[in-house]
Amino acid sequence: MTTARIGIIGMGPRGLTVLERIVANERVRKSANIEIFIFDPHPPGVGCHDPEQEDYLLVNTVAGQITQFSDHSVVGAGPILEGPSFYQWLEEQRSSKLGRWAGQPVSPDKYYSRALFGRYLYWVYHYLAALAPSHVQINLVQESILSTDRLAEDSWVLSTKSGSFCVNYLFLTTGHTKPAGKPATGNNPLPGTTLVIDDPYPIKTTTAAITADMTVAIEGMGLTMFDVLGALTTGRGGRFVQDEDGRMRYLPSGQEPRLVTYSRSGLPLTARAINQKGVSVQYKARFLQADKVRAMRAGRKLDFVTDVFPLLLADMQFAYYEAYLRERRDPVTSMLFCNQFLCADVAGREALICQYVPEADRFSWDRLVNPITDDALATPEDFHEWLMDHLRQDLREAYKGNVQGPLKAACDVVRDLRDNLRAAIDHGGLTEASHRWLLSEFNPIMNRIAVGPPASRIAELLALVEAGVLEMSYGPGAACKPGRPGERIRLTSSLWPDRSVAVDVLVKARISMHSPADDASPLLRGLLKAGYVRLFHNGGFHPGGIEVSREFNWVTASGQTLENAWALGIPTEGVKFYTFVVPRSGVNSTAIVDAGRAVSKMISLITGHAPAPHEEPIEAPVPTTEYASAFASLYGALS
Repeated sequence: MTTARIGIIGMGPRGLTVLERIVANERVRKSANIEIFIFDPHPPGVGCHDPEQEDYLLVNTVAGQITQFSDHSVVGAGPILEGPSFYQWLEEQRSSKLGRWAGQPVSPDKYYSRALFGRYLYWVYHYLAALAPSHVQINLVQESILSTDRLAEDSWVLSTKSGSFCVNYLFLTTGHTKPAGKPATGNNPLPGTTLVIDDPYPIKTTTAAITADMTVAIEGMGLTMFDVLGALTTGRGGRFVQDEDGRMRYLPSGQEPRLVTYSRSGLPLTARAINQKGVSVQYKARFLQADKVRAMRAGRKLDFVTDVFPLLLADMQFAYYEAYLRERRDPVTSMLFCNQFLCADVAGREALICQYVPEADRFSWDRLVNPITDDALATPEDFHEWLMDHLRQDLREAYKGNVQGPLKAACDVVRDLRDNLRAAIDHGGLTEASHRWLLSEFNPIMNRIAVGPPASRIAELLALVEAGVLEMSYGPGAACKPGRPGERIRLTSSLWPDRSVAVDVLVKARISMHSPADDASPLLRGLLKAGYVRLFHNGGFHPGGIEVSREFNWVTASGQTLENAWALGIPTEGVKFYTFVVPRSGVNSTAIVDAGRAVSKMISLITGHAPAPHEEPIEAPVPTTEYASAFASLYGALS
């Protein structure tokens, strides 16, 4: 039997899904002798989740909803390979290994550090290596791929600094990468000018030169802002404490710089609600059903605003009013309303809302998108008071939960129905104009209302403002503008020009979603130059990423599908929608399904026929926790 050689470029969470699917399939039925070459300069599995990073940098999903393993909910991805979720793995750790959570009960509904998540991913890699049957050989090459060439017989030669490797099948799972020409710490500024940090990661390194006598402006009020704030507050020795009444306070260390934040909307992300959905409960679409979306797509491209959004809005209304009436009236009234709502047309649904709900309590998309009142914009002081009240109200809503709280239940619909949105968006499902609108207008709103930080982060924002460490009341549209030569950049409000401050450091707290054509890696640029891949375009619009087929095969510059090369995750962000997610238990995880389809296609190429149905595993016992963790020697045994 010949040996099939497989290359996986990038062994973060997406690369792990490919490895997991290969091991799962080969445990059930041997396709060939397999030799896997894994290329990643980082510890295997961790990707951008450095196990040694500071513990104030948090994962943005509760521990119980994170896994790297398939389960019985996963459809069409091959055999199941069971393994512990992040929460289950945490339960097995010594308390002393949990950092700031040492001595606390492990909870599936808590948000833990990215460092701990990185250690979980590292463990998963070694667990999978231990599970691999004897005919599967795994070779770890801790280097970056510099170039890729395709031979006449369609195999691939992958070159690193130290050598070349030949593989028959190739997976590109590189995850987050850096854009070319953007040094992490910016250029050294002239005295009296502003240091610009274009990329804040790794945060401890990029912010090391910031001193307590500096004024630091943070551009962007999304998740990256919270990382930067953490580095410059708790990372400098400050502490958050809770009063007896539960209110968060910040105790400065004196090493914090003066911090100011601003963004286009003037608003931070809203808080994630307390999780009441357990591990795998999701809102089930009543209106934005995937089959309905696929039927609409069958004959034409869709317009998000007219075709998709009304259905999403109806689902958000359904979730809101179901929770509202259950809370304000009783469960029977809630069920009666919901049954009527499901059968009504748009006008009928509006009539029902008017019948059951006072005007002041009705769900309003417009108010959700733009909650700032005209009165709040009268003066900087008015905006400050409004913003603090807005954040406190957001916290109150978050504490009601994502099922019991009407507003957060509605917002969580957007997160729960991302697969249904993908059914409309993936592979150029929208018109070009609608795709542009989606990314520029809808995505920022989705991020703000549905995928914000834990509620604790909003409480910390309030505490930092009250402690005088942070200012965030420059209003919508504030901008940093260059001064005269030799002068510092100034942050200036667009509404109140007198509200302005010179800044010593400008941190651009945004994750780059650059085109592969602008990537710092010679690999992606080389693949494009050679024509092995091409940028994805929807008409004349390049939303990002390379083009892949529906089976995730590369598409060349000439439009040919390369049958033995696949790309998954962020390299495909553009032809695919919202790929920067990790697998979740019990919800037919997209990340595992995608990897499963690609691996199944590869196995059919190796064997010459479709993969066999599920069978009992061949000889390769599931290792004990201690046995698997013996491979993870960097972090010791899991007892």
